[in-house]
Amino acid sequence: MPKKVIYTREEIIEKAYEMLKSEGLNQITARTLAKKLKTSPAPIYGHFDSMEVLKDELVKKAREQFLNYIIKNYTEKPFLNAGMGFVIFAREESELFRAVFLMGNSDKEIILEFKDVIFSEVDKDERFRKVEEEKKEWLFNKCWTYTHGLATLTAMGLEKNNSNDGIKNNLLDLIVFFNDVFEK
Repeated sequence: MPKKVIYTREEIIEKAYEMLKSEGLNQITARTLAKKLKTSPAPIYGHFDSMEVLKDELVKKAREQFLNYIIKNYTEKPFLNAGMGFVIFAREESELFRAVFLMGNSDKEIILEFKDVIFSEVDKDERFRKVEEEKKEWLFNKCWTYTHGLATLTAMGLEKNNSNDGIKNNLLDLIVFFNDVFEK
């Protein structure tokens, strides 16, 4: 009888993470992951009580990677940094970006969680303390829409001016449009 292949928890997470990037979160099942590992689902359940526990690990890993991009200080403005980080993430991690933000296979909860992460970073911008909540939410949603569009074009290779300076200038064009929000 052939020897059973034993997988570590980390190896299972890594293979599942590869699947997340290429196929989206909802396509990861014990059966599909086991097939990729060339084993039965038993080793997966030996390390994880359920697939939901494994998926929580994947979301956590993706969130940490995403967070590293949006909290980085590209400029002196947290609001601009979050937008730049989002688009740079789309440029450098285009497969993961597509899996999380574009494929219909992703759970919308992960998108909302990532959006909340951005909002919490943006909220660190001192200028937001003067803006009423309703207006802040409106501004954030408009910026989210624009930035998501720019990130999508970047991830798909359609935005030619995708250097860090190009991304910054694109986002500053939008910020100039909303400048009066901060001045009132």
